[in-house]
Amino acid sequence: MKKERKRPQGEIRDRERTKLKLLSAVGQIIRTEGYQGLGVNKIAQIAGVNKKLIYRYFDSVDNLVEKYVREKDYWVSFVDKINVADSFQKDFGQVALPNLLTQQLDYFFGADELQNIVLWEISKQSALMREIANAREELGSELFRFTDPLFKDTAVDLRGIVALQVAGIYYLVLHAKNNGSTFCEIDVNTAEGRERIKQAVIKISGWAFDEAKKCKNRK
Repeated sequence: MKKERKRPQGEIRDRERTKLKLLSAVGQIIRTEGYQGLGVNKIAQIAGVNKKLIYRYFDSVDNLVEKYVREKDYWVSFVDKINVADSFQKDFGQVALPNLLTQQLDYFFGADELQNIVLWEISKQSALMREIANAREELGSELFRFTDPLFKDTAVDLRGIVALQVAGIYYLVLHAKNNGSTFCEIDVNTAEGRERIKQAVIKISGWAFDEAKKCKNRK
């Protein structure tokens, strides 16, 4: 059997630097031009590398873009699943859930490229965006498994409440960044406006958990 050639450390470092350049180029294009600007020649040009290296290191442009999107998505990449699961187990997620949602607001507001990714997701059919959405759903299913014992057989639909909160955060940020106007007289482009939304998220989550406990105590 032919032995695989051992790669020198310098070659490995060069490969990793090139991959980072390509991923950074994808982010720059999404941030400035949106997904429409993604193309092998444009990515290679901005990265300053030969386009053949895209296929060598990622097999395809789609794989390169997928890796970038997965690494950038808040729910898929930045949520520490192990620590979150531990937190949810302690109190059915009563503290961890609003924390995740308020952190999502801060993260999404500060990530221009992620805003364009979400616009891509809701404006154009894409197998990649569907995969990312499915990955978020898988995480959500894991977390709801910890909340279900508290909410089962109650009148509180936590999934419906969280769906409105997550979607509301996406929409409010996109509206603020692209339209620039207030929404219900709240300016999400200001720290004060974002804090008002966070407090509303916390209060809604608190109501949901308190109401579920009351329903359980009535039985």
